[in-house]
Amino acid sequence: MRSFLYKFAMFMQGRYKMDQLNYVLLIASLLLSFINVFPRSLIIYFFELLFLVLFFFRFLSKNIYKRGAENRKFLSIWGKTRDFFILNKNKIKEFKTHVYVKCPYCKAQLRVKRINGKHKVRCPRCGESFEKKIHFGGKNK
Repeated sequence: MRSFLYKFAMFMQGRYKMDQLNYVLLIASLLLSFINVFPRSLIIYFFELLFLVLFFFRFLSKNIYKRGAENRKFLSIWGKTRDFFILNKNKIKEFKTHVYVKCPYCKAQLRVKRINGKHKVRCPRCGESFEKKIHFGGKNK
């Protein structure tokens, strides 16, 4: 048993192991396998197998730099989509009290109180000021 563990440790030495993209691939493969229990779809099975093969390929790869670059690319895309959904969740949650406006100079999303009329808004990111007219407010000036 000891020699097996030693050989396994030597085999795994220098391998890439786990990162966030590997976790997503593994979880996606497991979810697809649970989804595919009843319908037995060949397409779902193909994607399940594809995710599992990609997971093991990345897990056992010795090319650490390429796998790290793939993970960084994934995290940049994941961060943008996560931020998009969080912003939209906040927009829905606060739609009665606040309005989200976009700065015309730096395109930042700014949260402004929902009050009818013209407002002078100063962007905290770029420092520029601009006028914004808000309709359908909850309160009047």
